[in-house]
This record gives sequence, C-alpha cells and structure tokens, in this order.
Amino acid sequence: MKVLVTGAVGFIGSHLYTQLSKRNHVVIPMDKRHGSSTADPGFLHWAVDRSRPDAIVHLGASCSTALSLRNPVADFTDNVIGTFNVCEAARRQQTPVVFVSSVKVRPGADGLIAPLGQSKRTGEDYLRLYHQLYGVPYIVNRPSTIYGPGQQGSAEAGWVTWFLRAALERRPVTVHGDGTQSRDVLFVSDFVDLLVDQAEHFDAYAGRTYEVGGGPENELSLNALLAALQHTHITYDQRLPGDLQRVVMDNSAVTAVRGWEPTTGWREGIRATLDHMERHA
Repeated sequence: MKVLVTGAVGFIGSHLYTQLSKRNHVVIPMDKRHGSSTADPGFLHWAVDRSRPDAIVHLGASCSTALSLRNPVADFTDNVIGTFNVCEAARRQQTPVVFVSSVKVRPGADGLIAPLGQSKRTGEDYLRLYHQLYGVPYIVNRPSTIYGPGQQGSAEAGWVTWFLRAALERRPVTVHGDGTQSRDVLFVSDFVDLLVDQAEHFDAYAGRTYEVGGGPENELSLNALLAALQHTHITYDQRLPGDLQRVVMDNSAVTAVRGWEPTTGWREGIRATLDHMERHA
C-alpha cells in the first residue's frame, strides 16, 4: 500500500517511515523541514492528488506546550491550519486519515488548556466534521508521552529524553511544578507498531478516538525519573498553564480492536534510549 506520512522527518515519523518501508509499503514523506508543510495547501493537495495514497498518517505538528504558550500563532498554523488542509486533501480523494492528536486536549490541573491542546482538539473536531459531512474515514489517537531512540529532546518538548541527555551531559534541568506530575510513558516502537497496524487494517479501527499510553505499569513521574538517573542539578519553577498532573491511559478500547498492547517497560526503554545516545554522542 501507499502511505503519505506528514512529519516524516520528525521523531515518530522517521521511525514510522522505517517500519512501513521494512513492510514493503510505499511511503510518501512530507515534512516542513524539507519544504513540504501541511500549512501549504497547494503542495499538499498536489501530493495527495498525484500519489493517491491508500492512507495518510498525519504526524506533522507543533508538539511543545511551552512553544504554544509563547507563540500561539505558530502553533495554530502548524496544528489547526495544517490539519484542516489534510482534511480537505483527504476529502478530494476520500483518503483515510490516521491522526496523532495529544492527551493535552484534556484540561490541566488548573482547569486550563494550553494552545497546543486546543489546536489538537480543533484538529480532531475537523476530522469528525469532515467524516460527518463528506464521509472522510478517520482514526484519532491521543497518545501519552512518547519517547525513545532518535528523539532530540529539549527543555520544551520530549521531557524524558531531555532528562536523559541532561543526566549524561551533567546539565542542570528545570522542572515546571513540583515534579510529582506523572505520565504512563510509551516507547516509540510500541506506538509505531500501532500506527502501522492502523494503516494496514484501517477499517477495523475506523471512526473512533483511542487513548494510547504505556499503561499503569509504565507510570513515571518527573521526580522518579530524575532519581533513577541520580540527577541532582534540578531547579523547580512555576507550573505551566494547562499542565496535566497525572496521565494514565486506558488502552482497553484500542487493545480490543486487534490486540495491541505496549511491550516495552520503561526501564528497558530508558536503557535503550540511553544506549542510543551514548553511541551517537
């Protein structure tokens, strides 16, 4: 099959590109870092009309809460306009869309939603609207924290990898909040396995929104990770607006479709990510 992947140069997208290629699928990559942004409707429509993919996996997005708070215009452009353009391109060919949203569509502990969460929620709404009005087939995934080899990590996004890199390089880190906030972290290869299965067996999953995470056994707080890394150069700062205190996803709906479950425990995943960092230092 032919799969158009937006955000194909990014962390999850590059893993997905590799896995789809290994399974002998034809991958049509798009990424704004290579001059092919979903915010450009002309190029996107041309790419979909020309390649006529069997599915679009829409990963291209801004994914930083902190960046969305500082620059909501850029967040809106990447996430709302980009996803709207994907919907419209899919409508022209009735192409199925697998959309990677975010758990941050939920209100935070303060009752607020950061621009990132709002823009992802708006993308979900447009997909559902385009399904209701125009019959565009869709799947929505709301993942918890995804981490693993190849993730750059920064103080603004990819906190697991950022903490690992800081520990290796003995850099100080800033924790926004008291560090007790937790996520059920999910190893990238597990999430990519799900995306591949959804592309290959789209009809089985279609028309639903799935919560996706590492599950209760992979719940990890910021403080617990830093303690495991024996990292002590920590500064605590004000919690970001819209930040979630605890996220543990209920995978039962997505598991019920075709049996997908996470297979990589957080300790194993952390070790694999650290090994990759050390090899590519």
